[in-house]
Amino acid sequence: MVSHNKAQQADLRRLCAALGEIVNVSSFVETTYNLFESFDKPEHATNIDHCEECRDHNDEVNGVNRRDLSPEQIGTVCWGISSFLTPQATGYYIPRLIELAVTGQDDKDGDPYMCLFINQIGLNSESEQFSLLTNEQRLAVCNSLGILKNSYIQLLIEHCWEDEIDNAITQWTT
Repeated sequence: MVSHNKAQQADLRRLCAALGEIVNVSSFVETTYNLFESFDKPEHATNIDHCEECRDHNDEVNGVNRRDLSPEQIGTVCWGISSFLTPQATGYYIPRLIELAVTGQDDKDGDPYMCLFINQIGLNSESEQFSLLTNEQRLAVCNSLGILKNSYIQLLIEHCWEDEIDNAITQWTT
């Protein structure tokens, strides 16, 4: 991962925060799918040998194509697949996770999926599951967080996620 000085980090945070004001979300989503097309669908989305919960999460996804991954399969902020994905599965499924977040979709309990995205993706930028992402792909994650902040800040405030979105943007810009 590239290291940035404090001035560069501040510039990147401003860029991520401003992105939601200038980007057509549907174009951003399609660009993101194209950016991650190098990732093939994995045989298993999680490390099924690790534990029963990993096997359960893998069964939830059941080899679905990335564009067909549903909020029901992803789970909730308290019990979701996002943090259990292997690095290969993360690269394959993250465009769909980004799409669900930036288009304001709800999770299977009817809560904003973006909260799960911020919690399990946004606040874990150094996780091994992101180890296969290129700098350009990492920037797409950062940009998606900027879109969330600019497009959904009132919703994030209502759900008490305004500090977490700022922390997530900071993590993905350092």
